[in-house]
Amino acid sequence: MIKALKKHAAVALLGTIGLCGSALAAEPVNVKFAAGPTGTTWYAYAGALRGEMLQRLPQGSTVDIQGTPMAIANTKLLAAKRADIGLIFPPVAAWAQQPFGPFQRKIENVRGLVGGLDQYYQRITVQNDSPIQSIAEIKEKKLPVRIGTGPQGSLNEYIAKLILEANGLSYEAIESFGGSISKSSLSILQDQFGDRKIDMIIGITTAGHPNTAQLSITPGQRFLDLSDEAVTYLEKFGFVRATMPSGMFEKQDKPVRGVGFSTSLYANDQVSEDDAYAITKAVMEGREALQRSFGSMKGWTVEGSVEPVNLAAPLHPGAEKFYREAGLLK
Repeated sequence: MIKALKKHAAVALLGTIGLCGSALAAEPVNVKFAAGPTGTTWYAYAGALRGEMLQRLPQGSTVDIQGTPMAIANTKLLAAKRADIGLIFPPVAAWAQQPFGPFQRKIENVRGLVGGLDQYYQRITVQNDSPIQSIAEIKEKKLPVRIGTGPQGSLNEYIAKLILEANGLSYEAIESFGGSISKSSLSILQDQFGDRKIDMIIGITTAGHPNTAQLSITPGQRFLDLSDEAVTYLEKFGFVRATMPSGMFEKQDKPVRGVGFSTSLYANDQVSEDDAYAITKAVMEGREALQRSFGSMKGWTVEGSVEPVNLAAPLHPGAEKFYREAGLLK
């Protein structure tokens, strides 16, 4: 009950800010928005977020959406100031600051605006009639598995590499067993899976993900869990323990244990405090409308928007100002 009251209080505070904070960004806000590939969930998110922003930003504001290869590319675009705002996964934001994996140098100029827009999960799928029951089984039996994942350097590809590592495997080990690793676009992987040219797909997914949803219908797929040991390993890289609920996809009648993370909105540190405040405020005021448009956003909460685990980067001063006024930060 106390938690519920706090939530209602936070929502009420957001409403109050909607009435009194509109003068902060009197000048038009003009930003380039690093989104994702056309036809993806992220590109659709960006279009909807743009709509909510333009309803609330000062007249004359512009939000130009850029098609990109997603999180890793978006982080680099923000760092290079070739985009002003962008969608990134928190683990990727954390890797950029270390640096790790796809980042050769530290990136320290990316700032959080709004976290926890949705919930993503790892995706390990095989055909329904596959004898494979776990990733660990590949190592134990030295199975010649043909694995498909995303393009080189994508988060789909990096999580595939990490999931294999978490089970004592590598690309080289898979190939030594007679298997293979195919790094391709999701549309190509979908065709390969349907034509049985690959046995398994490893990557990421979320509720309503079109590629995952289609494979649940044709040719049909079965999701594999991660072991507790594998989850513990992946937590070192910024992922969090999560369970994909049953029924998220057609004929998926069991929950899937593993890891998860959210989509979050970021800016580079050259975006002004007033602009970052106005963008954060516009997105938060449009939260319920966005949730009505995307089932994958139904778990996005006011409080979760500022949770460190949903950002993994310092808050932009403009966003911090907004959350303090909303009573979400002390």
